[in-house]
Amino acid sequence: MQVVTETAWNIFVDVTDKVTIIETLAKEKRVEALVENIAHHSLTDDLKDLCQMVYVILWEYDEEKLLDLWENDQINFFLVRIIINQYRSSNSPFHTIFRKFQERCVYLGVGADINEAAIDRVNKKGNGHK
Repeated sequence: MQVVTETAWNIFVDVTDKVTIIETLAKEKRVEALVENIAHHSLTDDLKDLCQMVYVILWEYDEEKLLDLWENDQINFFLVRIIINQYRSSNSPFHTIFRKFQERCVYLGVGADINEAAIDRVNKKGNGHK
């Protein structure tokens, strides 16, 4: 299915597949803008990781459903729901991968300077530790 869509910058994009949708969202920095809005501050390293995770989720999402969301102008609502679920949940992949890692680094007394020894300690102690 081929859909020509006008973006926020009045650029007409020929949307025929998931890759084009994701590229358009990335060029417009739409995910980044939504993350900043939801988090109520500018992008930190954690929030940049969240943006990347949203792009991964989009990449793994069913192409037909994503095209349908795009065609019906529902993509922003979908993005907001993904971001809120990842950002606010205590058991989301974002929380598990990034926030818990930071918590464990602070627990180990590493702070901002993460080195190979600290990562090894997290991996060894982190398997059964909560």
